[in-house]
Amino acid sequence: MTQTTTNEFAPVRPVRWMPSWPVRLATWLKSRGVLPAPAAVKSGEPDAMLASFLSVLDVRTRRATLSVTDEAKKAVLAEIRTNLDTFNDRFAVASCHDSQAWNECYRLERLMALIEPAENLWPELQRRVAEANEEKLTSAPRLAAAADAARQLAFDAQAAFGLRPGGEELLRSNLLDVLEEIHWAVQRKFYSRPIRKSATRRIVLTGMMAFLLFITPYIVLYIWFALTGSSPVEGWSWLPFYTALTSGLFGALFSRLLFLQSNWDNLTIGGLKAARDYTSIFLRGCVGMTGAVIVSFFLLSNVVGGGLFPTFSEIGLDTASYPKDSASHLSLIYPSKSLALLVVWSFLAGFSERLVPSLLQDTEASIEKKTASK
Repeated sequence: MTQTTTNEFAPVRPVRWMPSWPVRLATWLKSRGVLPAPAAVKSGEPDAMLASFLSVLDVRTRRATLSVTDEAKKAVLAEIRTNLDTFNDRFAVASCHDSQAWNECYRLERLMALIEPAENLWPELQRRVAEANEEKLTSAPRLAAAADAARQLAFDAQAAFGLRPGGEELLRSNLLDVLEEIHWAVQRKFYSRPIRKSATRRIVLTGMMAFLLFITPYIVLYIWFALTGSSPVEGWSWLPFYTALTSGLFGALFSRLLFLQSNWDNLTIGGLKAARDYTSIFLRGCVGMTGAVIVSFFLLSNVVGGGLFPTFSEIGLDTASYPKDSASHLSLIYPSKSLALLVVWSFLAGFSERLVPSLLQDTEASIEKKTASK
């Protein structure tokens, strides 16, 4: 029997019948954050910010070596020194996105607070509280108030070195609290950045699709008019309802994008992940479309009237030619005033989450008033 061997390292011929467009589409969606991208491979270039932070820790440990005399503090200093010396081996080619490497750096910095000389505690605490204010931490006022209270309890002008008994531990504890708040805020910022980018891309992509749905009838209309010279809108009985739905959808997604852009720092990590989820985006769009439909029927019932509200019998498309008396003129087709007002009100219904509830409350109040008067 003859045994056939194959070379497993031989190049494999591509399958000709398999189309390449699905792979290209998936690659494009991954690059835009719509689909999850594969884990990034470290490039071999160390991060400059991480290297700078490590150099600061290295200098501070060398300074502490000159002043630390307590045996317990020496043990902590030896642990910090050992972790710094083995850092590159444990986190080879760490990048700015390597959360484990940064967590280790922040842990070492907090360990440095345990061996900080007593005379340096208050200046270091002041500097860290100022840093928290510059970073605009929500806990900055609380940290500043706690630092002032610790200063009043820790210092005594009549005591040696100006510190009361237990004052050093009190200042050191406050310094650790401030460092933990700063480290958490920084880590949260870098952790949430890719989530924010993904959420923004998904909402913008969905909003562009909603806008495309909104303008599709007008694109078809203009192409039809350019080819035939006539308008097909006589059979478009669905146009007002379709316009209200798509306007509400676009308004809801636009509102969601503006809300997230102005409230990123106030959202929790769970809130950020929920904002990125397609289910949340779809739900917000459904709420906007529902509000637009309710408002359109509310306007159709003639409960309110005036120049700011559409007249449904006048919804349509207007045509005009400029200049009128010239052989060569520009023919225009544009929405009528009532159709434009319907678009505005539908967009506002999707954009504002309080518009529909306020309309319903006002209607309920007016009905109750009429019933009471009878």
